[in-house]
Order: sequence, then structure tokens, then C-alpha cells
Amino acid sequence: MKVNLALLVSITFLFSRCSPNESLSPKINYDQASIELMQEIQPKIVGQWTLRQVNVKYQDFNYSQKQLKITKDTSFVDFATLSIIPTNEPRSSPVDLRRGEYDGTIQFGTKTYPIQFDLRSNAEWIYSEKGPQAFFSFSYKFPVGTRIPEAEERFLEDIGLMNDTFSLELSTNPKKMIWRGLNRGVNKIEMTRK
Repeated sequence: MKVNLALLVSITFLFSRCSPNESLSPKINYDQASIELMQEIQPKIVGQWTLRQVNVKYQDFNYSQKQLKITKDTSFVDFATLSIIPTNEPRSSPVDLRRGEYDGTIQFGTKTYPIQFDLRSNAEWIYSEKGPQAFFSFSYKFPVGTRIPEAEERFLEDIGLMNDTFSLELSTNPKKMIWRGLNRGVNKIEMTRK
């Protein structure tokens, strides 16, 4: 028993003295990489986008889908127009450059509504360039106060487009962007730049 314990202590000591090869595992400053990613993303998403195809995944438990009479997976084509601009009024103080803060509008039918979202870097993308580049919550940006929601804005919320969390995927094609819904009915939105 003493020999095995001594051998185990010796092996542990030897391995604890070994250092990993620095060239094989470069250190990444996550904050700086997030700032750089947000700077890279901004010119790629600012502008006008057509929500060319919005795929809604049927969810048996989703009350809003039942109210809308959605009974199977559904796709909407040329659904809406989204305009994205960097925010004029930062939502954090001091300004957090690791986040991308955006405002804009969504035009659905004849109605136009103010929107906002804040991008946050995906750690998997920072470390391995796999998966989506960022995540965000997408919501309306109405002035503070009481208002009566219109049927169109309720519809956008009920299908799961508004007030939900999405991932952002940019490809090498600067005219395409994909959002994937993470919680509610909207499964995937394919966008094309106008």
C-alpha cells in the first residue's frame, strides 16, 4: 500500500510540474474579442432587411398559436421589412463596447413599429468560430407610458417574433442573415438585404 501511495504522489507531482504548450492553446482575451466581433458585425447588419421567410414551428402547448389557428409548422414569405441602425442613446453607462446596441423599425403590412435589440457575443464563436456569432432579445421600443396594442403588433408577438430571444448567424454573403428563435414559435428567419 505504501509503494502505491508513493508512486501515485510521485506521478501527481511530475504531472503538476508539466506546463501546457502555450502555442497549442493560445490565450484569448474574451472582452477584447467581443469588442472586435461587435465592430465587425455592425456594418454587416445595419440597413434594411426583408424577412424573406419566417418559419414558425408548431408547438402543441403554445396558447398563442392556438388563438392564431396555427396547427402545423408554418412559413410566411416576404413577411416584413426590418430597418436596423446603431442606437443613438446607449442603454448602458458607461457604454459597454462588448455589446452591440441597435434600434430601428419593423414594417408589417401597413404598420411600422419601433424595435430594439442588444447583441452579446457567443462564447463558442469567440473561441472556435463555430455556431452563431451572437445572441439577443428582440423587442418593441415604444415610448414609456400606456398604450393600446394594435392587432398587427399583437400578431407579431403571438407568433413569437417580438419579445423573444434569437441567435444571429452571418454568412460570407453580405446580403443574407439568419435569426433562429430560441424559445417560442419562430424557429428560423431568413433575411435578405434590400
